[in-house]
Amino acid sequence: MNIFIPIPYFFCNFTSISQLKTLETGNNSLSTDISEVLHVYLHEDAFEYDYASGSIAGQIEWNKSHKIHRGFWDKKGINTSTLSHLEVHICHQHFLLIPQKYDHPLYRIGFLEKALGEDILQGKEIHAAEIPSELANLLFLVPSEWKDALSFWFPLAKIAYHHPLEELIKRSQDNGLSISIFKNQACIVLRKNRQLTLANVFSFKSATELAFYIHSIRDSFFIKWTSDSVFWLSQLDPELEEELISYKIFTPSPSHET
Repeated sequence: MNIFIPIPYFFCNFTSISQLKTLETGNNSLSTDISEVLHVYLHEDAFEYDYASGSIAGQIEWNKSHKIHRGFWDKKGINTSTLSHLEVHICHQHFLLIPQKYDHPLYRIGFLEKALGEDILQGKEIHAAEIPSELANLLFLVPSEWKDALSFWFPLAKIAYHHPLEELIKRSQDNGLSISIFKNQACIVLRKNRQLTLANVFSFKSATELAFYIHSIRDSFFIKWTSDSVFWLSQLDPELEEELISYKIFTPSPSHET
């Protein structure tokens, strides 16, 4: 289980609101008519720039001086003091998928401490996302100091927090594995005959670790291994993909050995 690093990096980009009529935020939804929404991806490692489709992107460390931060946003043409909406995406292993009939504010802390550890809530706040297809809620934790920093930088912004498992569960294939990679974090969902069987975030340091984890799921759940067994919802780094193929992991690439 990962430990939060107090000074992470973030990656940001803009998404046209014309493509996002309603922004689902788990326990609330934001509807807005502004022209742009800023997306921020929080992680302990740095993120690369992405200027695809005309989006503005960049990275900066949280522990830089106020002057450097101001200069960063000014160069991007982003007025942090007037930005209205901020969508924050955070990937980590501190989450709990719980049936809605058992989820109640009075009992959430007890369930989280039982599942993740007694001290897990220190310095963190609980957020929830509804998973209607499973009649469940995805509870996940956000460090308070991260939230304080974002509130300081974007004082007028309505901030919504997301965990990637929320989207992965909703978009997962009916049979087999669905995987999304974010740096050294693999979000993995397994369904068998449409039934949600596994939802996890696996932290890996090498392609070998990731491949062995995927194969351990294959062995444990008796998955018939074909090219349809794995559905990828994110792009793979070419080097990582090549190594995974060598371990008989099916990837979007057609160059698998028979």
